[in-house]
Amino acid sequence: MNLSVHNSFDNNFKSGLWHMMSCAIILFFCSMLATPVNAQDVYPMYYPCRCETGEWGYVDKDNEWVIRPMYDAVLYETNGGMYPVSVGGKWGFVGVSGEPLTEVVYDAAVCEIDYQKNNYKVCYAALRRKGKWAFIDVQGKFVTEFKYDEVLILNGKYIIRKREGKKLRSGYLSDDGKEVWND
Repeated sequence: MNLSVHNSFDNNFKSGLWHMMSCAIILFFCSMLATPVNAQDVYPMYYPCRCETGEWGYVDKDNEWVIRPMYDAVLYETNGGMYPVSVGGKWGFVGVSGEPLTEVVYDAAVCEIDYQKNNYKVCYAALRRKGKWAFIDVQGKFVTEFKYDEVLILNGKYIIRKREGKKLRSGYLSDDGKEVWND
């Protein structure tokens, strides 16, 4: 092999190897910066539990009360530290330490988070009053009015349906709280 061809091959190989190693290092550090946050690290997972007197609350993984039992019913589904609770057939939400996020005056309260995935996005929860649904954020502030006829949860997205005259519109609520309609 000609020496100049060999040196050219060596230089190209070393340059390519250096480029590949640089890219790998950059990708490694970028992946560390973009590593999703585990939902349970941000908001602990609490579990519905009924005490001996019949009231419901939430316990942690060590079976210690974290939201004291004072409710007629609670739901397992949680979203960003929002826990659905019921008193007298009405629903609302409390936060991770049991502080009220909403009044307990609504006909229904639903939320969901997928703890099977390692990424976590604080989204919304839905409340129903007089047959219409609205969404709140994790502080309990309304991000929409009570205007949806149906709310479904599918793959972590809130599917919304709204009747406008004879037409039933379908879409979803985006992560930033915007309506995205399919029509």
